[in-house]
Amino acid sequence: MHSTPRNISWSRLLLRALLAGLSGLMLLVGCGGVDTGGTGSFSSGPITGFGSVIVNGVRYDDGLASVQDDDGTSHASSELRLGMMVNIDASAVGSDANGPIATAHTIRFGSEIIGPVGSVDAAGGSLVVLGQTVRVNASTVFDDSIAGGLAGVTVGQVIEVYGLFDVANLSYTATRIDPKANALRYKLRGIVSQLDTTARTFSIAGQTINYAGIAPADLPDPLANGRFARVLVGTTQVAGQWIAVVVRAGVRPLEDRVEATLEGRISDFTSTGRFSVNGIAVDAGSANFPDGTAGVVLGARVVIEGAVQGGVVIAREVDIQTDDKLRDRGFELIGVVSSVNTVAKTLVLRGVTINYGFTLRYDNGTEADLAAGRLVRVRGILSADGTRLVSTRITFEN
Repeated sequence: MHSTPRNISWSRLLLRALLAGLSGLMLLVGCGGVDTGGTGSFSSGPITGFGSVIVNGVRYDDGLASVQDDDGTSHASSELRLGMMVNIDASAVGSDANGPIATAHTIRFGSEIIGPVGSVDAAGGSLVVLGQTVRVNASTVFDDSIAGGLAGVTVGQVIEVYGLFDVANLSYTATRIDPKANALRYKLRGIVSQLDTTARTFSIAGQTINYAGIAPADLPDPLANGRFARVLVGTTQVAGQWIAVVVRAGVRPLEDRVEATLEGRISDFTSTGRFSVNGIAVDAGSANFPDGTAGVVLGARVVIEGAVQGGVVIAREVDIQTDDKLRDRGFELIGVVSSVNTVAKTLVLRGVTINYGFTLRYDNGTEADLAAGRLVRVRGILSADGTRLVSTRITFEN
């Protein structure tokens, strides 16, 4: 297993770190120099590890970070989980012996859907939540309370889905699924369509939202077709409509940054040089495409590396993400072992249950050295049901 994605090698990550370190200088983009006017870095994507928060191959020290949900409510960093989608504002990316590293200033996390399960297709790898098709894959993390992963999800159960909206197929790809019992509100984030300012309704992915009870000053500016919106609604439909309690913009404006990484699906497409990812505008006119441009289409899952200027990500590189790449990327945890079960061959690290029975490699120790209180680095992939990790490499750090 690779410790980083195939398309983000250590040499490229280190090069990226060196480029980011030039935050006080001019960043060269395309044929001319473009001064971003900003410092530090921005990253958006799913959490793939802890011991610092790992996103897009960079370890972000979260010791002093402000952690917030998408409503601005403060949380402890211990509430962050593998597979959660986050936006991170941080220092410039540097490097140490373990690879790229930065200091996180603000970490914001947010889900796409909260709602009841309408149906489950375990064989097909999908379910319907709040009328939306949600697809799962080998990198979808399930909370371990959902025994069996997708097979353990029941019709009528209220769940929370972190993931990416696929405009091309009007579906969502889940990066994490949690139970959400006793939810007071349901939630949907997607692209506005069929806006009717007279009836004060619009649709998101086929669901009609009535926003008559929302004051104009509390609406996104603008609320318009084609824009991402995030809505909180009551838990009961009225005449086939969901009644909005909160309507907010679904994309937060970006500040200029000399370094940016963005993982998501192409949500609007003009050309291979100009498109949007998760609602964020991307200028890829001078970018490198290691996988070619044929797969850069509406709905494609990509990783963008570049900088932010004027709210637009100026891409240096555009990589297409396949299921194989996501599986190979795996997950990494660094921390003190909480407990070890030598019969089941499992250990608990940072609240995650890890099956170590299939570990391919041990560094600085052996299986016999596994014990509560040991500081270890574990690399692994998800179990078949997505509820735990299967370790492929364990390194003893002390």
